[in-house]
Amino acid sequence: MSSRRIAAGLILLLLLAAPTAATYAGDKPLLTVFHDGFRGNYVYTVGNSTYSGAIGPGGEYAVTFEPELPADATVRYQRLYVYWAWSKLDQNAIYPVISLTRTDTGEQLTETGRYTDSKGFVSQNDFFSGMNIFTTTDLNPGENSFMVVLKNNATDNRTFVVQGIGLLTVYESPGSPEAIIWVSEGADLLYSSHGITPAMASSRIDFPGTIDRSGLKSAELFLVAPSGGYTREKIPVINRLFVNREGTSSMPSFFETILSALFPGSSGKEWVNVFDSDELVQIGIDRRDVLPYLRSDGNFALVQDEKDYLMLTNAVLRAEKR
Repeated sequence: MSSRRIAAGLILLLLLAAPTAATYAGDKPLLTVFHDGFRGNYVYTVGNSTYSGAIGPGGEYAVTFEPELPADATVRYQRLYVYWAWSKLDQNAIYPVISLTRTDTGEQLTETGRYTDSKGFVSQNDFFSGMNIFTTTDLNPGENSFMVVLKNNATDNRTFVVQGIGLLTVYESPGSPEAIIWVSEGADLLYSSHGITPAMASSRIDFPGTIDRSGLKSAELFLVAPSGGYTREKIPVINRLFVNREGTSSMPSFFETILSALFPGSSGKEWVNVFDSDELVQIGIDRRDVLPYLRSDGNFALVQDEKDYLMLTNAVLRAEKR
């Protein structure tokens, strides 16, 4: 058996295994599942996803997708992500039983992994949240349009809510610029509450490998965080994003300001209130230019909660070459 198949099998076992830790702290960092350099790009869409409310046994939830790929595109990596929360049987935490079907082909999609997290201590409403991963037939070059239907297949009375379904397609395209793409996946529930400080409610995403910074034209970091960016509380800062910058610095602020002025980007960058979502569309999305802050190696991003309550699930870094 090839080493690639063995590695794939080990990753699948890790995805399906029961969690060894689960808290509001950043204790479940996302895993790098794709990393390569080639001519190409990616598309991500949540279609017409909206918040479902509780889905009982036999209940269904449908999303329509209309992604478009270049005429010369070939799919390199593709996944459907089901973002769910509050999975319970009465007042007990329990995992959901989910199926996903494409209506255009009748294909019942294969579940390849599941990431989960929870509050992490015994209390009221300590239910599971997570992301289930499915594969589907590769998108075609040009326009695509299809619907997927999710069903709660529980044989008992367990319920859960769906915040949406996302589709990620990484494609190779001879007519596209050369780029390096990293894809990370997981489910890290972050909430600065119940004794969890913002420093604890921080999840780090590493992007391994080296980069020739002088040869880059652009670099974009893309993040997905269900519930991120939406809160009913009036809080000036609800979350933070750091790129190649630790959440706290031991350097005096005066010297840090001087260093940043002399060497822009040398100490990374911090942003606040980065995710965009609302009561109806509860999948927080963020895209931003990170080119000035990239390093030749050891690149990372850090997402920190400050009373936002979010689940970090996806990250894509694409560095385009000149």
